[in-house]
Amino acid sequence: MEITNRIILDVLNKRVERSRNTWEDELLPILWAYRITCKVTTEATPFMMAYGAEVVMPLEIMHGSPRIKAYESKTNEEGMRLALDLIDEVRDEANARNVEHQRRASLY
Repeated sequence: MEITNRIILDVLNKRVERSRNTWEDELLPILWAYRITCKVTTEATPFMMAYGAEVVMPLEIMHGSPRIKAYESKTNEEGMRLALDLIDEVRDEANARNVEHQRRASLY
């Protein structure tokens, strides 16, 4: 958690310095970017770890990606329930990848 906070604060400082906006204006885009960025150690996004599914990007909605075109409300609801049922397995796999990454890093 401390690393996450440090990353967010570093980016926030850079954005506020550069754009001269207030930190409140910059915080939401920074949090969004952090949540949808795939982490090296887990090979997953924080959004995936929380919700069990990848985020739908606004650009996909605006331009009608295949994922958006194939959307069906009933099927999506069933899929989201299944994803939430399997979230523990997703988190366990990510944890195993994290442990393996740390093991390999310790060898260097």
